[in-house]
Amino acid sequence: MNRTLKISGIVLFILLAAAGLIIWKYDFPKKINLTYPAVEFRAGDPSSVDKTTITIKGTLHRKLWRNESFSGQIDIAKYEVTKSRMAPFIFHKEINYGWGVLTYFNEAYKTTGAVKSSIIVMLSSIWKIGEFESLKLLLNEPVGQSPSQGKDLEIMAPATDYESALALDRQYKERNQK
Repeated sequence: MNRTLKISGIVLFILLAAAGLIIWKYDFPKKINLTYPAVEFRAGDPSSVDKTTITIKGTLHRKLWRNESFSGQIDIAKYEVTKSRMAPFIFHKEINYGWGVLTYFNEAYKTTGAVKSSIIVMLSSIWKIGEFESLKLLLNEPVGQSPSQGKDLEIMAPATDYESALALDRQYKERNQK
């Protein structure tokens, strides 16, 4: 009886360790396919508003006890560079409560199909709420060029006007997301 109990305990421990390892490694992927109306603006300047559309297609990897990541494409209708290949990125929990960097590979090709030139464009910082229920982009200027730097040009989605963009921006600031 004692030997049977000991063997059962060892088997149970091994099963629990294997289950824990699987849960730790599995990234709980979520397919994302969203299109939002968006507003580009500078806070404090209602005349700076420019409406656009953001399309998000890809996979959100939601790892337990670790940072989420996104692979796929985020297109901003207003910016041609966002049609280029996008680098996967991580939402770092420990940096501004979920900060990520939106980066694109702006490539030119030869007639043979080989890459002639490639420029890495760090378009913006990015934050999201939930599974992309909303998102905030803090653009680097000049937009779509490299090198560039962050100033105060933002895109909020979903938003349709200056007031809704500011309201959404306040939600992000309440969450300490820049």
